[in-house]
This record gives sequence, structure tokens and C-alpha cells, in this order.
Amino acid sequence: MSTEKQRRIWELALENLENKKQQIDLEIADLKRELQRRIRKTSAAGPAKAGEGSGTHKRKRARFSKEERLRRAARMKAYWDNWRKQHGKQK
Repeated sequence: MSTEKQRRIWELALENLENKKQQIDLEIADLKRELQRRIRKTSAAGPAKAGEGSGTHKRKRARFSKEERLRRAARMKAYWDNWRKQHGKQK
């Protein structure tokens, strides 16, 4: 291959990479603008209450009465006993 062809291949490869870099730079700039917009939007709303929208709040645990716990326990005991019978397994 002649050096002129090799040179042209390198130029095209470089041009392609520069175009990709330019596209990536534009995407980065868009993401930075969006991030700044979101930061301004949340800070303009004022300080958030603890656990509000931040994804850090803990879910409250359901509280069941003693009767409800006993009913659930009996139902699950019957379920697993039935499952063991169907699958031929002993406890």
C-alpha cells in the first residue's frame, strides 16, 4: 500500500474520531445543563423534609394485631403442610 493511501486512511480515521469526540462533548454539555437545571429546581423549592423525595426514607413496617399474626401463622402452617404432602417431604 502506498504511503499516500495510508496517510488518507489515517486522516479519515482521525476525522471520524474527532466527530465522535465532538458529539460526546455536546452530550456532556447537555447533561451538565440538565444537572444544573435540576439542582436549581430542587434548591428553589426549599429544603426538603427528612425522607421526602430523597429516596433515603425508610418504609414504615406494617403492625399486625396478635390475632392477625396467629391467623397468618396458621394459614402458612397449613400451606407448608400441604406443600410437603404434595412433594412427599417430611418435616
